[in-house]
Amino acid sequence: MKNFFKTFKEEMVFIPLLIIAFFGINWFFSSWFPDSAFFDFYSQLETIAFRVLSFVLVLAIAWFGLRIAFPQMFHYLVDDFYQDFKNFDNETKRKYAVRFFLVFVISCALVSRGTGSEKPEVRNQLLKALETQLNVRETLPNRGPMVDKYLQSVGISFPAPWCAAFVSYNLQQFKILNPNSAWSPDYAKKENVIWTNKKKTWKPLPCDVVTYYYANLKRVGHVGFYLGTDKSGYFITQEGNTNSVGSREGDGVYKKKREPNKVYAISRYIK
Repeated sequence: MKNFFKTFKEEMVFIPLLIIAFFGINWFFSSWFPDSAFFDFYSQLETIAFRVLSFVLVLAIAWFGLRIAFPQMFHYLVDDFYQDFKNFDNETKRKYAVRFFLVFVISCALVSRGTGSEKPEVRNQLLKALETQLNVRETLPNRGPMVDKYLQSVGISFPAPWCAAFVSYNLQQFKILNPNSAWSPDYAKKENVIWTNKKKTWKPLPCDVVTYYYANLKRVGHVGFYLGTDKSGYFITQEGNTNSVGSREGDGVYKKKREPNKVYAISRYIK
């Protein structure tokens, strides 16, 4: 363990500094630009840890596979190439180092490519309507001029959680059939679901409806609109009754970046 910390002391110092810097940047932009899409800091830390573990696991499997499938190559790399690398002349070391680095970087870039989306006219119109609502904020808990409209669109005239009402209201404006409900689990019914982490039947499109499961509730507890996927693979969403840190009991309408692994399901109502 002592040798480990001695060998990787720079990394052990650099990682905490990166975390502190990430938290500071996230706090700054969330404070100054609350309508923009930013990472949920704690969820992102969990995601980073998961990806590091996955990376180590893939490396272990690849190494083990090489040993089984190409034993002579494996032993050459371990016994000859690795041990003799320090004896190579500087020019040879430089060539190998550059090649390994380029292969690693290009592989990471290919794995992390983003995906595009098709945007039919009705989806474009709904996207424009959603953009005008990014300044919606509560004036009292679960109350406000637009919040009241959202709730009234699903038959509720008293203060209540309104993330699902926000979704229904906007779909209603374009005469799109939907559950017309303030109950978020209604937006994850099997007949409407087109995407889950385990079964990606269809590629999500802008203005599909995204839902989130909460273990403490033992049900879907939040809902919003899927807008697209960024180049890093994160979902960009627009949600009501949330805030800059992604709460399901927030004060307004915000754009968010969500880790796909945190999404329960995506449903389609625009056919």
